[in-house]
Parts: sequence; C-alpha cells; structure tokens
Amino acid sequence: MIDAYDILGVSLDAKEEDIKKAYHKMSLQYHPDKVSGDVKNPEERFNAIKNARDILQDSERRKIYDTFGVDLGEERPEMEVWNIGVSTLLSPTGGFLLKTIIARLLLWLIDWRWIGRIFMLLGVIGCFLYWRDITVYGISARDPEAIGLFLNLAVVDIVIIVNWLWPLLAEGASVFYLSSEVVGMAMLLDNWKVGVGAGLVSLVLAWLFRGWWFWILGFEVLVAVVLLAALTISSGIMRLWIDSVQTQHGEKLREWRSRMRSERKNLEEQIAELKRKTEDKSSKPKK
Repeated sequence: MIDAYDILGVSLDAKEEDIKKAYHKMSLQYHPDKVSGDVKNPEERFNAIKNARDILQDSERRKIYDTFGVDLGEERPEMEVWNIGVSTLLSPTGGFLLKTIIARLLLWLIDWRWIGRIFMLLGVIGCFLYWRDITVYGISARDPEAIGLFLNLAVVDIVIIVNWLWPLLAEGASVFYLSSEVVGMAMLLDNWKVGVGAGLVSLVLAWLFRGWWFWILGFEVLVAVVLLAALTISSGIMRLWIDSVQTQHGEKLREWRSRMRSERKNLEEQIAELKRKTEDKSSKPKK
C-alpha cells in the first residue's frame, strides 16, 4: 500500500521541514511542465504529491490520517458533525424562532393605532407611486424590486385591517404563516382543501394559544439552546473518540506501515536481483 509518506519518500516521523523539502524536490521532479515523456500520467502523479503534502503539513489532518490510515479531508470530523447538526437542526430551529418573534412583534406593533395608520398611509403612497409610475432615486415604481416591496406593504396593511376588524383572525394568519414554514407554502396553496383546512386549524390554534405566546417563545428558545448544547457535546465526544482511537490503535497502524515498507523493500530487492540474473543470462554467449 502506497501512502502519503511513501509518495513524498519521507519517514513516518518526518518533521514539517522534511516534508517541505521532500515536496519541493518531488514537485520539481514531476511537474507536468518539466517532466520528460517517459513519465506516465505526470499530472496525476503531481496531484498525488501535492495531496500528500497537504495531508502531512496539516497537524490535525495528519493526526486523523495516522489514526485511521485514510485521509478524511480538510474538515475535521468533529467540525463535520457540527456543520451537519447546524444545517439540519439548529439553523431551521433558529430560523423558525426568528420568524415567530417577527410575527409576534408585528402583531404587537399593529395593535398601536398610530403605527397602523402610518402603515396604511405608506400603503396609499405606494399605490400612488405605482399608479403614476414615479421614479425615486433612479428606481421606477414598477420595477420588480419595487413591486415586491409594495406587495409586502400591502400584506401588512391587510393584516392591520384584519386585526382592527377581528384580532383573532390576524392571530390565525400568523399561525398559518408559521405553519407554512414547516410544511411549505406550496403544499397549502396547491390544494385548496388542504389550505382551507390549515386555515381553520390555524384559527383554532390561535384561539388556544392566546396568552401563551411568551411561553411558546420560551419553549422555542429552550429547544434551540438544547440543540446547541447537544451539538457542542457531540462534537466534543467525537474529538475524544478520535483521541482514544489514536491512543489505542495509532501505534498498531504505525507498525503496520513500517512492516509494509519493509516487505515492499524486500520485494523490490528480489525483483532487482531477478532482473540482474536475467540480464546476466541473456548476456552470456550461446555455446
């Protein structure tokens, strides 16, 4: 088996300076722009040399390589666990918590009449700008970006009006919005029966949750904190496990590599001896 140490031709105890010297020598010898035509696949050989240098120069990456006998890449295993946990658990949970806070904050703000009137006035101004296609700071009121802003403002105004007429309905709209973040808005809108059913359920939940939103937000914060702690502990356990494996099996892997080197050297010597004998026989004159 040829490993990173063999590719660079360094010992298993090679220091960083030894690795740099070996890489410099090998990279010059097998650089695709400098090798002769006798060398097969120079680019592949050069990439192998570069990869071996990258493995052995990074102390953490080399530690993993000396523990398991394979390269697991630039990212440390405990960081892989952390990144997977963040992307699949912590990030969605944190995003849902943030949207819950925004939804509740918006409902709290529009309860103030003067804030609601300001948004309504902004909605009227937005309609006027769109109707007259007025350009502000070089942006037309009918540009896609401006239209998106006006639509969001229109949604806020609708929620304000609904909240003024029937506050529970506005609460239900916020629950429906949060539900769509879990199951997907497309699923609720593609089938009108599912959408109507989800709307009714959201209305019931809004009625049940009235007065409990601070507790619900507290529960979401608690879940996010628990997930953060669990990911931190998992990453730490992974690190401890790697250290334990290195302590228990690192020396065995080292001995195996040394034995493989000795066996390969013996085979190379035997092959060289056979070649020499063959050449001697072919050079002798026939009787």
